[in-house]
Amino acid sequence: MDLDWERVKRVTLWDYEQLVKKLLKTLAYGFVFEHYNHTMDEAGRYANKVQDGYLQGRNEPSIVDPMLTNFKKLEDLQVKSYLDLTRQVESREKCESFLERTGFGFDELIETLNYLFRWVLPFMTPVREFIDLNNETDRLYFEILKEKKLGSNLDILEQGRTREGRARLSQASGIPEHFITELVHKADISRLAYVRGKTVLHLCGGGYNTLDKIASADVGEMEKAMGAYYQRLGKSLADFKAVIPLGWMIGGARILPKVVEV
Repeated sequence: MDLDWERVKRVTLWDYEQLVKKLLKTLAYGFVFEHYNHTMDEAGRYANKVQDGYLQGRNEPSIVDPMLTNFKKLEDLQVKSYLDLTRQVESREKCESFLERTGFGFDELIETLNYLFRWVLPFMTPVREFIDLNNETDRLYFEILKEKKLGSNLDILEQGRTREGRARLSQASGIPEHFITELVHKADISRLAYVRGKTVLHLCGGGYNTLDKIASADVGEMEKAMGAYYQRLGKSLADFKAVIPLGWMIGGARILPKVVEV
C-alpha cells in the first residue's frame, strides 16, 4: 500500500509514530480514559458540541463536518472508541492493515487523529509553564513536583483532581494544599483546545482562575476585566484576543467534561 507518510507531518506537525504515541500516552491517564474516551456515537455528538462551543455555532466545514462523516463510518466498522481506533493503527504496519481491511481512507484517518489531538483530548503541557520560576518558593515547589514525577498538567490532574487527592499530594510533598489547588485549576484550564501556560497565567491574572469562572463568564464583562489586567501590564487586550478570542474560550469551557472536584 503506497501511503504518503510525509503528509502526516505536514498536517499534524508530528511524524506518524510520534502522533500515535502522544495520543496513546494521553489516553492512558485514568481521568482521560474516563471522561474523554468516547464511543463513535458519542464522538459525533461531541463534534457538534465543538461546533456550538468553541466555534460559537459558526459553520466550519473543514473541522466538524468531516468528523461527523468519519465517526459514522468508524461506528459502522465497529470501532469502539478513540482508544480502540488508536490501538488498531498504532504502527505503520497496523495502519496499513486497518485501511486495507476496512476501506477507510488514509487522509480521513489522519484528519481524525489530528482532530482528536487538537480539539478533543487535553494537550500535555509542562507544569513549569504554570509556575513562577522567578519566585524562590514556587521554584522549590516545582523541584518537589519534579521529584514526585508530576511534570505535566495531566499528571497534576490525575493526582489532584479530587479533594482527597489534593490532600494526599500536599501531605506527601509538603507543598501547601492551597498552592496545589491553584495549580490543579491552572491545569484544568489548560484542557481548553490550543490554550497553553502563558494564556492560562494571563486568564488567572485577569481573575478567571478556574474553568468554571470562564464557563460562566459574560463576554462583555470578561473583556473589561481582561482589558484592565492588560492595561496594568502596559499591553493591549487586542493582542490577547488575536491569539484566542474570549468568546471561543468561554464556549469551549462550557463543553468540556467536568474533571476537577471542588
